[in-house]
Amino acid sequence: MSAAPKMQNPLLDKTLINSFIEGVSKTLETMASTKVTFGKPFVEQKFAARGEVAGVVGMVSNEYKATLTLSFPKPAILLILENMLGEKYSDITDEVFDAVGELTNMIYGSAKGTLNDLGYNFEMAIPTVIKGQFIMLQHSKSATLVIPFKLTNQTEFYIEISVY
Repeated sequence: MSAAPKMQNPLLDKTLINSFIEGVSKTLETMASTKVTFGKPFVEQKFAARGEVAGVVGMVSNEYKATLTLSFPKPAILLILENMLGEKYSDITDEVFDAVGELTNMIYGSAKGTLNDLGYNFEMAIPTVIKGQFIMLQHSKSATLVIPFKLTNQTEFYIEISVY
C-alpha cells in the first residue's frame, strides 16, 4: 500500500470525490433500492447546513483530519427510508435517525475502503446523528466540498467534506 497522494487541498482530489460518489450510489442502491444522480461538486468557504437530519463522522488519518456530513432534507430521507424498509413515513422518527447513522457508517466505510487502498489510511469512526437546523463551527479556515445528489422524486441531499 502506498502513501496517500500529497496534495495542497485534498478536496480537489478526483479520487476522493469519486470514492464518495460511488459509496453513496452503491450503498443506496444495495440497501434502499434507490438510484441517485450526483450534481457538480463545489467548494464553499463557510459550511451551511442543508436539511433536517444529518449524519456526521470524523475522518482521521496521519495526513488528514476531516469531517464527513450527510445532510438530508425531510422529503429525501423519507423516500430513502420508505425504499429501505418498505413502509411509508411522514415524519422524522427514531427509525429515521437510526437509518441516517447506519447510512453514514456504510457510505463512509465504502469510501474509506477505496481511499485506504490508495494509501489514505483513514481510521474507523462512529457517526453522530444531528436533528433540526444546525451550524457547525470550525476552528480552522478550511473550505468544505459539497456534493449534491438527486433522488427520483427530484429531492436532493448532500455530502459535505471539510478538511482541517
